[in-house]
Amino acid sequence: MRLVATLAVVPALLLQTAGGGGAAQDRGPHAAPYTYEGTIRTVQARPASLELITGVGMALRLVRMSVPAAAHIESGGAAIALRDLRPGDVVRAECHQTGAGLVADRIERKRAAP
Repeated sequence: MRLVATLAVVPALLLQTAGGGGAAQDRGPHAAPYTYEGTIRTVQARPASLELITGVGMALRLVRMSVPAAAHIESGGAAIALRDLRPGDVVRAECHQTGAGLVADRIERKRAAP
């Protein structure tokens, strides 16, 4: 009976020491980024942010993100400023989640609004 109890505890200990807990490891600077592609709905200079309309299946979704000064924004391989983005532009945004919401790390304009 003692052997059975020991065998039941060992896998649980191994999971804890090997990082099987999960929740604490999913947070932090090395967490996988969120990537969104869609059409810009609004761009705000203060606070620096944008709203992106994305498609999810047959539905549309509105994604809000802040854009820090350190975010890399480009169009056609050249760096641009947040003020150069316009509603209707199609972009690809790489973000990470924080306690305050999504924060953009990189935004690439794929197509300018007509």
